[in-house]
Amino acid sequence: MRHAIIAECLDAAIAAPSIHNTQPWRFLPREHCVDVYADRSRQLAVIDPDGRELTISVGAAVLNLRVALLARGYKPLYALLPDPAQPDLMARVTIGDRTQPTYLARRLAGAIPRRHSNRRPFRSAELPETVLDELGEAAASEGGYLMIADPPLRDGVLGVVRRAETLRRTDPDYLVELAGWTAPEPGRREGVPLVAYAPPDRAERIPLRDFGLAHPARHAWPGVFEDEPTVAILYGSGDSPYAWLRAGQALERVLLTATANGAQSTLMTQPLEYADLRALFDDSAQGRVAQAVIRLGYGHESPPSPRRALADVLMSVPDEAY
Repeated sequence: MRHAIIAECLDAAIAAPSIHNTQPWRFLPREHCVDVYADRSRQLAVIDPDGRELTISVGAAVLNLRVALLARGYKPLYALLPDPAQPDLMARVTIGDRTQPTYLARRLAGAIPRRHSNRRPFRSAELPETVLDELGEAAASEGGYLMIADPPLRDGVLGVVRRAETLRRTDPDYLVELAGWTAPEPGRREGVPLVAYAPPDRAERIPLRDFGLAHPARHAWPGVFEDEPTVAILYGSGDSPYAWLRAGQALERVLLTATANGAQSTLMTQPLEYADLRALFDDSAQGRVAQAVIRLGYGHESPPSPRRALADVLMSVPDEAY
């Protein structure tokens, strides 16, 4: 029984978002816990040399694992970076006592298989204040702070994102790295597939990452994007692996909360990959560091990116496992 529950919860964990859909995690299930490791072989050397975005991705997987356990009636106890001798051991999630699943846990767990990045145009409808407040509470519950940009700030944020995207287009090393994670290989279960590319936006309203730079999409019809997108900045406290893991959990809780409210999301990480551009977002007065830029809105469903099979992300299981 416990074996089946852990497998179900790990299926939820691997549904987490990750930069370029690299899925940079590995899991070691044991009798009463699951160890979550970073898979450094999947780190993006060009855009993520310090592993910040990799660690945020792993943090998002940890949040999904916690939510899945709680929704199934188990208290998830967890420790981040539990063993200094193993820097790639990102978290240990312990299966605690039985408990009554909360409505919130079931709601978030139900959003896990439905959450995925949507790079298509959104409708002009604005997110209600009640939803925006709930997103802010979701970030705060995991130690983050979500700032919804007002129109002047939003336009400034989009300008910085556009600048970063322009810089990437002229970086040959980036193009080589991008090509490796967007190659259209049949049956591939990692990377960004063609169906997940953003359609061309001739008006350049929203500077989404162009995944077709290395492998251009054929017959891609241009899209008419929203004029006034909802843009949010997720902040965390500090800028260390521990802080990045917390930020990943806050990010995923925000994204799941948006999904549960019928909204879609797109991550716009380009400017946070440049130290000078990322510094423009920091709130030094409050000690807050920008960890994610998120576009939010309502739109048509888009196909999810594939995921590797659970067997592909499991580490060697010791005799006492399960």
